[in-house]
Amino acid sequence: MEEWGANGEISIEQAGVADISAIAALFTASFDESVRHHCGGKLPKPQAMQDVFTLVYQAEPQAALVARTLSGKVVGYCFAPTQLSNLWFRALSRGHLILWAWRWLTGQYGFGLHPVKVIVMNKIAFLSSAVTPIKRANARILSIAVAQEVRGQGVAGKLLDKAIKYFYQKKATLVRLEVRPNNVAALSLYKKWGFIPAGYTEDSQGKWLIMFKEMERHHV
Repeated sequence: MEEWGANGEISIEQAGVADISAIAALFTASFDESVRHHCGGKLPKPQAMQDVFTLVYQAEPQAALVARTLSGKVVGYCFAPTQLSNLWFRALSRGHLILWAWRWLTGQYGFGLHPVKVIVMNKIAFLSSAVTPIKRANARILSIAVAQEVRGQGVAGKLLDKAIKYFYQKKATLVRLEVRPNNVAALSLYKKWGFIPAGYTEDSQGKWLIMFKEMERHHV
């Protein structure tokens, strides 16, 4: 576990199952505009995002990182999977899709049919770009966010550092991420860590810049 800051107030560590609700809430707060866009102009009920992050977590628990204050509050997270195919396999084989459909139909997610269409079409676009031969990677920065109150304190950089170390442990050779082209702060961080722009994909909100990082073979 790593600590830093004026008083060593925040640590970067592997997330646990108990952190999923906090991670889901942080995602919703950090990407409010995008969440509303995908859910018909309003925020979904908490269960919706919790179910999504439960699937992501269960697919590769070691890839889930959190930034936590000494009091235990989650103020940042990063999902850095090296086995992304496990996510879709789990969704199909472990009953997640059936559970999601039932909860959606019984109103537990708080949105109707149109958002489902938007989400499905967006995922199809992302999957098609992810499997293009020249764009394949065996590791991903799938999602990263930091709470408003601790931004500018290096939390995102520390999460990314821990994720890169995990990739080395898993012997990943190429890391991929997507970022909005107008997200200046994120672009600056990723370029600092050696990510290079390599084209675009897009969804119903517009373009995503695809970036890759080659992992050094000699690192120990």
